[in-house]
Amino acid sequence: MSVWLELCLYALGTLGHVAVCVTALNRVQGTIAEHAVERLFKKAVTLWAIVGLCLPFLEMWQSSKVRTPWQIVAGQLVDVWGYYTLATAWLVMTAVRRLAQVWIDRCPNVWQMLESRLVCVESEVGVAFEDYSTRPFWFSLAGNQIGELEVNKKEIVNSALPVGLDGLKITHFSDLHITGTVPKAYFEWLCQEIQQLNSDIIFLTGDFVDNPEKLAWLVDLVSDLQAEHGNYFVLGNHDVRFGQERRLRECLTDAGWIDLGGKFVQLQIGEHELLLAGNELPWIGQAPDCHPGEHAYSICAVHTPDLLRWGKSQQYDLMLAGHAHGGQIRIPWIGPVVCPSVHGVRYASGVFQAGKTVMHVSRGISGLQPIRLRCRPELTQLILRRSAENEATAN
Repeated sequence: MSVWLELCLYALGTLGHVAVCVTALNRVQGTIAEHAVERLFKKAVTLWAIVGLCLPFLEMWQSSKVRTPWQIVAGQLVDVWGYYTLATAWLVMTAVRRLAQVWIDRCPNVWQMLESRLVCVESEVGVAFEDYSTRPFWFSLAGNQIGELEVNKKEIVNSALPVGLDGLKITHFSDLHITGTVPKAYFEWLCQEIQQLNSDIIFLTGDFVDNPEKLAWLVDLVSDLQAEHGNYFVLGNHDVRFGQERRLRECLTDAGWIDLGGKFVQLQIGEHELLLAGNELPWIGQAPDCHPGEHAYSICAVHTPDLLRWGKSQQYDLMLAGHAHGGQIRIPWIGPVVCPSVHGVRYASGVFQAGKTVMHVSRGISGLQPIRLRCRPELTQLILRRSAENEATAN
């Protein structure tokens, strides 16, 4: 076997090992509710990632034969079954499954992008974020798009939508992750932009504050936001990490926001009753006890997109989620790799459909580590329609 072939097989085996570790990391972050337990499992995955990379070198050191690490890995892929054989098989299976998911998850008939506007927030507010950040290092990274916000308008099409709800506008944003690293001026500008969208309903789907000392920021920011039919929120996994769940709920409700965590409200718009519900599982509480199928239209705010199958079983019309941040880092031609979900990167961001249920997953506004590579933050206005705008115009 040539050296080049051995090196290629070594690279393939190593990528397989990385795929195994990333899969484990995604599942840990997507399923474990207790933060301390999650951290323990993440450390275990990190340890195995290091051990797995060192295995060929350890075997080379212990072997009586003179063999290089790439010869050892290549040997497992060609001659003798071993860990790297299984890891490479997992890599191939993951790639095939991901390609199948991209094809299956296409749902062009239920949504379309009406408008997408890119805003450099630093230019808008007139300040350099590096000068006002507690950790300016992040803003000096080449290619970091944390200060570039996409303001999107998307149309959600449902032929069963009542006529009286046609054109209803919903602002959806998520994952503020306020720590102090991203300056307050960024979020102040964001809230001004939200108000200018002039939506009928506003939804915020979790992960507000990661630094309890900055809770006052959140209250200042969201207090002035108003929508004709109300502002609604659910909490995310980061909102319970510092024992601030109760305080967060109180602050937001005092600011005029309506808590949907494990609850539901029935909203009368014209002649039609709109059901709004929230589910904060698997981290907090329980699912709302309501019957979406009995209402003219139903919307459920959740934090994790992993609840899509549950939403389908409950027959919600629309679900709004965040949590995944779009992966935050997207590799060219590959896309996101790390995503806190049992489904990996399948529901990282975008619009998905399961049965009658349509789910919008926001890329979020920030992150615990404010880095965005090929994955800009997102503020979205959803417009509900009985038929696509271009079709309605044509008719």
